[in-house]
Amino acid sequence: MYQNVPVQRGHRSSARARRESPDLSRSSAESIDDVHPEEWTPSWDDDRDGPATYSSTESTATPLDGPTTWPPEGLTAQSVLNIDEALLLVAEGAVYFRGVSKPAHHAVDYDAHIFSLLSLNNGQRILEASPSTETLSDCASFPLNASMGSPDPWDTLEQPSMAYCFGRYTGTMTFSRYIGKMNRPAAEILHSSKIMLRRINSSHIFARLRLLQDKADVPFAPTEQEEAFLYGQLLVDPGFDGSNWTLERDIEGLSSLLNNEVWIDFGDPDKQFVAVYYADEASDTSAEFFFHQILLSAELDRRITFDPVYGSRATEYSLVTLPRKVAWSVALSRRFFQNMTFNDLDAINLNAGSWRDLVPRNKLVRLETVLDVGYAMEWPAMDQMEARMIVECEGEPMRCGWSVPSVTFLCGTILPGPAASWMVLSCLLDCNPIHRIILGGLEALNPQSGFQYRTKTYWYWESIVGKVLGAMEGTKLVAGWIGPCIYTTDLDTVEYVRIHQKRAPARMRKRDLRSIAARSDPLGAWDSSYPVANFHLITPNNENKMDMVRVERLVLKTPTRHKDSSPIEHEVAVQFIINGGSYLVRLRYDVSFVAAAVCWAGPHPLCHDYLYKAIRVDEIFLDPKLIGLFGKHNAPRAVSADYLDAQDDDTVLVVEAYGAADNAVLARAW
Repeated sequence: MYQNVPVQRGHRSSARARRESPDLSRSSAESIDDVHPEEWTPSWDDDRDGPATYSSTESTATPLDGPTTWPPEGLTAQSVLNIDEALLLVAEGAVYFRGVSKPAHHAVDYDAHIFSLLSLNNGQRILEASPSTETLSDCASFPLNASMGSPDPWDTLEQPSMAYCFGRYTGTMTFSRYIGKMNRPAAEILHSSKIMLRRINSSHIFARLRLLQDKADVPFAPTEQEEAFLYGQLLVDPGFDGSNWTLERDIEGLSSLLNNEVWIDFGDPDKQFVAVYYADEASDTSAEFFFHQILLSAELDRRITFDPVYGSRATEYSLVTLPRKVAWSVALSRRFFQNMTFNDLDAINLNAGSWRDLVPRNKLVRLETVLDVGYAMEWPAMDQMEARMIVECEGEPMRCGWSVPSVTFLCGTILPGPAASWMVLSCLLDCNPIHRIILGGLEALNPQSGFQYRTKTYWYWESIVGKVLGAMEGTKLVAGWIGPCIYTTDLDTVEYVRIHQKRAPARMRKRDLRSIAARSDPLGAWDSSYPVANFHLITPNNENKMDMVRVERLVLKTPTRHKDSSPIEHEVAVQFIINGGSYLVRLRYDVSFVAAAVCWAGPHPLCHDYLYKAIRVDEIFLDPKLIGLFGKHNAPRAVSADYLDAQDDDTVLVVEAYGAADNAVLARAW
């Protein structure tokens, strides 16, 4: 079945009422923001009559592969399962959903961010994200605590987390990403502070940065020299007299300074091409300002990572508790010291250093990444491109005519989030200056973007065109770009395009996550016993192959030009041949396709509480109510939203699109 659609499974109303549990029985009208910020962990042992707990560790039965027939061998439709038998035959290895709420630190108004966790019934976490398709995973995400290993969705600086972004199928996302998109950055409190910034000479800034680079492997220890530099050359603290020093005082002072509106907010995607401050064209004034902020951030970072074994007590501060703007600045300082270094200077004349002495540590690694991306994307003329990139990179990238996004990438000063995708593409385009000019609109970071490059089209992963065409055979996700996709005659050989999309209606709300564990339980409504007749095994019908759908072409309609200077947005559609007829399917809404998490020991029987209607993808045009969603080629389109609105909210429409890859393209486009 084609299940990469973000839908909610519905319960019958009577089952939903029985399923309510004490910790999840809030009013449906209550906003999730009114819930205390804590994990909503369903307690299966609370005030219930059942003798068993929802944990496979409580069962002594041996796990086995899922049943191939239902009822399974030895049982009949009249049989009744106890809780242990139901867990073993129905729920063993099935996916459990859980909602989590976390507070937003420093928010003006109380706010909670929501997240989801997926696990098996034994508590083992499920890896939703594709482990191998994202080339830039090492720099696109920033764990707040690197020592914890694989971070949770809320444990990364960028939100929604890029570590939980891409689904197993090209053009899809994970359920965690889908939920995380509901969160919005909260307005933060700006605390007043009497601490001020001292004037400092630029040579002293770079001398200190060089010293911190040399001491990168030495843990911070509070000494008189450290505090003399902090309060003698960086900060002015009217209340500090030397005897009242604390580590917390240092952290609060540096944090309050960096949270001032005068500093650069690197959480803003438009500010993340940071090479603009140190590339060849940068002015001394902008470079000095930028590196002054890097220095303050590095000093703060050394103190929040202070190891108590070297004195004093452990600080309770971390990137999690810092204001958002400050945390982004600290993250950039870490990436800076990991990837940049200074040219060697005469040890006697350290103060002669400047930002022009910077060189990237990992230039060749980044260059290899660009080449790998180019080959994976089937970029034209890669042999010539490789030769040119090697020649031009014999010098430093800041002085080789590269654009600002390219220099940012090659120097490794890459902030987490989607910007890295645009940087690596910029590196490919810089090898052909003519095409760089034509495709200059790609630097706008608009998610509904794509471009045609010779005989192929490429689409950003958030573009609805990329999401739909990602189901085609041969397309793949590389560095945040989906391609190579089909050519279109509606664009020039080399042309950038922006797609007009409407926001899709929200099918899931924040408060729905509070009861998601109850409404998605594999056993349905909780009970002490489960009739076998309440479950049925869904098996695909592979006897009648669906091979009557073909993608014919990609159609882009050039709209009338705006009177103002706003960018032109194109209407887009995909033309299909279905059973010999030609149909044009418009891509109107920016919908998301969620890749279903993989269960273990399947298949699993489905509880009758979960209502669904299954149709074959080529049967859509046999239903006069559904065919109105399209409109035959060159024929008037019918208004069609009434059909879906009339459906029962508790019934899920399942489109069977297995077989040829074009079937999945049609299902996504529809």
